[in-house]
This record gives sequence, C-alpha cells and structure tokens, in this order.
Amino acid sequence: MKKNFNVTIIIAREDFYRNFYKTNAFKDLDSKFNVSYLLSNNLPKINSERKVFFFEINQNSKSNSKFSYRTFLQMNRAKNRSKSFQFRVERMLYPLKFNLNYIPNFKFLKKSDKFKKIIFFFIKVILNNLKYLKVKILSSESIFKIFSEKFYYTSKENEIFETKLAETNPDIIIVPFGSQELILPQVINFCKKNKILSYFITDNWDNLSSKSVLEDKPDFIGVWSPQAKNHATEIQNFKENQVIILGSPRFDIIFNKRDQIIKNDLKFNYILFLGHLFDWNEEEVIEILDNEISSRRELYKNTKIIYRPHPQRIGRLRKINLKNVIIDEDLKETGTYWPSLDNYFKNIHNSLFVVGSLTTGLLEASAFSKRYMLLCYEDDGDFFSQGSILKKFTHFKGLERIDTIEFCHKKDELISKFRNLFEKSINSPNIKISKQLDYFIRGDNNNTFRKNVLKSLDDIFA
Repeated sequence: MKKNFNVTIIIAREDFYRNFYKTNAFKDLDSKFNVSYLLSNNLPKINSERKVFFFEINQNSKSNSKFSYRTFLQMNRAKNRSKSFQFRVERMLYPLKFNLNYIPNFKFLKKSDKFKKIIFFFIKVILNNLKYLKVKILSSESIFKIFSEKFYYTSKENEIFETKLAETNPDIIIVPFGSQELILPQVINFCKKNKILSYFITDNWDNLSSKSVLEDKPDFIGVWSPQAKNHATEIQNFKENQVIILGSPRFDIIFNKRDQIIKNDLKFNYILFLGHLFDWNEEEVIEILDNEISSRRELYKNTKIIYRPHPQRIGRLRKINLKNVIIDEDLKETGTYWPSLDNYFKNIHNSLFVVGSLTTGLLEASAFSKRYMLLCYEDDGDFFSQGSILKKFTHFKGLERIDTIEFCHKKDELISKFRNLFEKSINSPNIKISKQLDYFIRGDNNNTFRKNVLKSLDDIFA
C-alpha cells in the first residue's frame, strides 16, 4: 500500500459537526493517512491541531429549489422501494384529505372561527391535491424521461467549491450525510473528473430508507448496520461490495459510557421522556403521566419526568406547567438546533427508564441497557400519530426483536404499562441488552466506528 494517502473529510452541517467532528470520529485515520477537513464556513472556527479548510455552501436558492424538487420527484418514483418515501411525499403535501380532526384545536374554536378554518382548510386540501397531481404527472416514467429529467436538471459544477477541494489534494473524499443535498452530486462530479474515490457515510438510522434517493452514487457508502446495508442495496441499488458496515460515532460514546458510573446531579429519581419531530399530541401523554405520579405518591414518591422535546421540532416549547415534569435544560431555548450529546447521554444513563416516540432515542436508550416504553398507538384523526408512523416507515420494521422495548399499542394501556415499568426499574434500572440490537446498530467497545472506518480505508487502498 502506498504511504500517506490523502483523505479529505467534508463536514457540511451542524449535526455532522457534532456527530463526527466533535466526537473525533476519524481520529484513528491520522496514524496512516494525511487527513484534511473541509468545513462549511458557518461552522465554528476554533483552534485545532487538525488541518482544516473552510468552504462556502451553495446559497443559490433557485438551484437548491430545483434540485430539491427533482429529488422529490425521484422519491415519488421510488415509493415502491420504501413505504417511507410514500409517507414523506404525503407529509410534504399535507393535508391531502379533508378531515376536521386535522385542524389544530378545532373543537376549542368559536363558531365563527370554525367556519373560517373549514373554508381555509378546504382550499388548502384542494391546492395540495393539485400539487400532488403535478408530482404524479412529472414523475411518471414517460414524462420524467422526456421532460422532468432535463427541466429539473441542476448543474453539478461548483468552481469555488472544487478549488477548495483541490487544495487538499485528495485521494479519497469522505462525506457524512443525512439526506440528498446538492453538495453530494457536486462531490461525485469532482471525484469523477479527477479520478478520486468518493465515500459517503450515513449519519442517521433512516437516511437510506426515508430521506434520500441517491441518483448519483459514490464509490462506497458506510452504514450503521446489517439493516442499513439492506436498505443500501434494496432501496438505493448499491452493489454489495460498495456497502461497508461501520456503526456510528454517537453509539461509540454510548458503548464507552454505559458501564461507567456517571454522576447524577439530580437528587431524585426520574423517567426520561423523548419527544418526536412531528407535531403529534405528546403533551397530552405527559399530562396523563404527570397525573399518574401525583395520584400514586406512595409508589412514585419524588419521581419526576424529564421531558426532552425533539431539538428540530418547530415551536416545540409548548406551555407545560406540571408538578412532576421538568423540561430538559438543553432544550429550553427557542428555535431549532443540535444540543450537546453529553447531557443527553447522561440523562439516559441515569434514568430509571425511558418513555418516548419513534426516534433514534429508542436505539440509544436500548444501547444504554434501558427499558424503553414505545408510544405507538393510533390517535383518531391524527396524521402524525405514532401508531401511524410505525406502519409507514420502513426502518421501524422488526423493532419487536429488541426486548428492551415495551410497546404501548393502545392509549388505555398507557398508565398500566408505565406503572409496570416503574416497578420493574426502581430496583433494576438496567437490563441485559439483546443481541438483536446489532441488526439495527452494530458496535461495542471493541467494534467501534473509529476502528471500522480505518479498516475500511486500509481495505480500499490495499
């Protein structure tokens, strides 16, 4: 193997900065390769021993909009490969059906306001169905090939970006990613022109089954697990030898911390509640659980619920003034952002158990050996109810394999299951981790992302 291959790692977003750059996910590469980082110029500029360059993200709104719409059409074309794509299309065009239950707080409105809301909602449904008709026509096989593919084409040339890439003189370019963005085909375009290898790495659980249709494919793609490898080959049409199971740097932190004693600064027992990105009625659940704790003080004593709303949920800070519920300190600011992982993992680690929705948090809690009460019941008229989400997302298939998860399929089982988990967890908050978790997230103290990504480059350059 030639010595001193040059590896360039592109960090384009705040969440990738947190999950890959701040975790030193690529630290082990330094022992064998010349590593350069190319960071978006909106990310922190701090002193570092690493070789760091900065680049300007493409801010051309017309190009980004055209590229996004093309990706949207591709997603509709690929909906037979993943049911998540169908849901994503419907979500982006929500609402498509006229249902009074879809109108927020409809039953609490005055009669005059109800009439206005009904008219407004009816018009919105009509317009959204016209948009959907347009999507269906433009994404149909014949129309897409004749018209859409050319009309919604976006140039992959980006001279300023390519100049910055050239400064790093790469032999391979690594890009953590979460969804299809214009930077990805621009990287592949540069690599093909200059005979450089490209290597994309998924940041999250559902990246290949619900957020992306990778029209331009890298030479290699790194994924979390055997499940994600299946998604890469069956949904994204990668060849087996292009897909490399790496695990995740976020889970490396968990595997390192889970057997440690992490000081709990709180003077009471608590259950952690993890909210969802989508706007479903999780506040109602919290109120029910708060009443349960208050009504059975002899059982719960001074137990609290720490509520962690999803950091990307728009308008997530609702009015919650409950005796036994505390908002997570990291999520008290307005706006959407990505808080530090440190307190989040500490809160999971020291909790009695976790209650939550269908998020990556259920894997994170399970990796910490915590019981997870999964709220997955249907809520009449709620498009974003967790029972509906469970059925409509591909990456949730097979969750019943994980024995740390307690499914709550019925709303009227909420209190009994919560009480039962509390009684189990008060004396034994941790349980043995099922090996079935490996299907969804691969790794342990010895099988880390850092080691796996180094080994993958050794194999690629062998």
